[in-house]
Amino acid sequence: MNTLVKRFSSKFVTQYTRWLIYVVVVSLCSTGTIALPNKTQSTHFKQPVMQLQMQNNNEPKFTKVIFNNTKTMRKFAISFHHALLEINYRSLYAIADLSINEQKKLDDLNISYQDAEEWSGRYWRFQEQLKQKNAGKQLAGIVGFECYATVEETLQQGLDLSVAYPTLSEWIDIGDSWKKDNNKGGYDLMVLKITNQYMSEEKPKLFIHSSMHAREYAPAALTLEFAHRLLEDYNTDADTRWLVDHHEIHILFHMNPDGRKIAETAVLQRKNTNENHCSTGKVGVDLNRNFAYFWNYIDDGFSSSGNECSEIFRGISAESEPETQGVSNYIRTLFADARGDLEDDAAPETTSGMHLDIHSYSELVLWPYGHSSQPSPNDSGFVALGNKLAWFNNYTPQQSFGLYPTDGTSDDVSYGELGIAALTFELGTSFFQDCSVYNNTIKPDNLKALYYSAKASAMPYLLPKGPEVSLISLNGSETGITVSQGTNINLISTLKTNQTKLSESGRTILKAEFSIDAPIWLQSSIKTEITGNDGNLTSEIETFDITIDTSNLSSGEHILYVRGYNQNQQVGVPSAVFINIGENNSPTPSLVFTCTNLSCNYDASGSSDSDGNITNYLWDFNGEETSTSISGSINFASASNKTINLTITDDSNNTAASALVITVTEPALIEESSSSGGGTINFFTIILLMLFRLKTHKK
Repeated sequence: MNTLVKRFSSKFVTQYTRWLIYVVVVSLCSTGTIALPNKTQSTHFKQPVMQLQMQNNNEPKFTKVIFNNTKTMRKFAISFHHALLEINYRSLYAIADLSINEQKKLDDLNISYQDAEEWSGRYWRFQEQLKQKNAGKQLAGIVGFECYATVEETLQQGLDLSVAYPTLSEWIDIGDSWKKDNNKGGYDLMVLKITNQYMSEEKPKLFIHSSMHAREYAPAALTLEFAHRLLEDYNTDADTRWLVDHHEIHILFHMNPDGRKIAETAVLQRKNTNENHCSTGKVGVDLNRNFAYFWNYIDDGFSSSGNECSEIFRGISAESEPETQGVSNYIRTLFADARGDLEDDAAPETTSGMHLDIHSYSELVLWPYGHSSQPSPNDSGFVALGNKLAWFNNYTPQQSFGLYPTDGTSDDVSYGELGIAALTFELGTSFFQDCSVYNNTIKPDNLKALYYSAKASAMPYLLPKGPEVSLISLNGSETGITVSQGTNINLISTLKTNQTKLSESGRTILKAEFSIDAPIWLQSSIKTEITGNDGNLTSEIETFDITIDTSNLSSGEHILYVRGYNQNQQVGVPSAVFINIGENNSPTPSLVFTCTNLSCNYDASGSSDSDGNITNYLWDFNGEETSTSISGSINFASASNKTINLTITDDSNNTAASALVITVTEPALIEESSSSGGGTINFFTIILLMLFRLKTHKK
């Protein structure tokens, strides 16, 4: 009996031990503690590639490209922009529609890739859902992406704006799409020119074109919103007023409207619709390889392609396409030639004018050169400007040279030929960008960058090197003020040199100055230095103050301009607010905001009105909630920087506003004893005890 028990016990221990080891291994693998070999994780996949090539030539071939660092990713995003479908900097991968030759190029660069099966499944499911939605489409906008207007809706809004604001805008036909040019339907290429037509003077010009590549939804929506803001805010925002009065802003919402109509059905159309090229596959010409100055400059098959079915097909000649001709010729009418004939000839630093090409995606701000790794002769100005713009949208600023060169791009005519500052925005992280991401992040952040571009277009190679005006406060109000004649105004202004992606350590503020009515950049304007400060101008951020006597200001509206200089006497762009001389003084806001993690208290009880009563309080909590209470509390859903706006109104209907940026944080996590690590240790302890117990029984 004892022998039988011993044999049974020994067999039981052996089998039970194997079973426990199996359980442990499976458990650890399921939690990611141990990684088993997986064929789908191998570096390159030849069989899936063969399967992809068997698809219809016009269907995308989804490949997941895997990276070791974000620097290589951004270079990939520039060089393979034509093939990109999704990019995730956090997880270090991109989804792309790659040809066999492009995959071989990745082999040469030692960049890993694999079949993107999950992404492919999602894409085709989305296509099916879209077909079902299209059958009963009622809403405005693109089905599934209603925040983006269709081509027809965009053109109608542009026309409507020109009709509603006839003295501030003009609707201009600059050319035709390929279909229109070939009597196959199509569209006119329409530019909305925005400027005060009654202000006759030589004005800096900003030209913006968007959606050159058809499948990029966000760019046209952003530039259309910018046009709305410039015209609709003209009477209420002082910065908008002087920009429209003293600048020209030209916006082409859709450079490739024919292709966009295809893309509105969720087809990944990139090129125009020139049916003479690859009519049964990826039809058309890549407009961003068809510009003249560096057209077919590098014959390597990757900078641009002579293969008409390639997504980067350059066309049969420079500016062969009517869309490229229209844009190039319009740019030549806007800007004088400021650069010599040689590639190394720089435009003068004082050159006026700017050209922006708005694309998606990759979260980049790019500048010339793209055909060469060598910087352009105006690189110092481009670096300053690009890093300022990237501060607003928090994108990566860099020269537009990626893993290899590109040629025939849109900056060929503006910078290559004429010397005008030309930059490209790559918005967001997807061609068909989710509307919530567009509305909450891409639109607000990039509108700020566009406003700065308009300001800097007067001297884009110089003004970005100066400091920014981050605050103008008049008696506590940051949106302008109404006072009776003779009432003193306390002007407080904050200037910064660190609103840039560049490291500006050691760069300080030298002085701040203001003017009233006459624009501060004019030699004839009366400029007054804002003398009040701490007397120690050694910081990247300085606050100045001065008392303004309004006795000599006439009744009505005035504009106050502020600008600053750094220690190198480099001046920055101005900012402005309204002063209105009336019969009653605006109230003075007082904003108090305190937070513990996500829970915050707000209080405006310190606000006052010198000649009346405050009748209304309006709080805006980062666009997430509003309140009309004097004080109260709010719980934010997530941690981030939040902009808090308070607007108060008095019994004479005068308003004043103040803003505050606060940081709310998540509550600290409390580690529980039953954490995964502890659980694993306890599990092993139990196993060992059981084995020890069994072994003791054996003895």
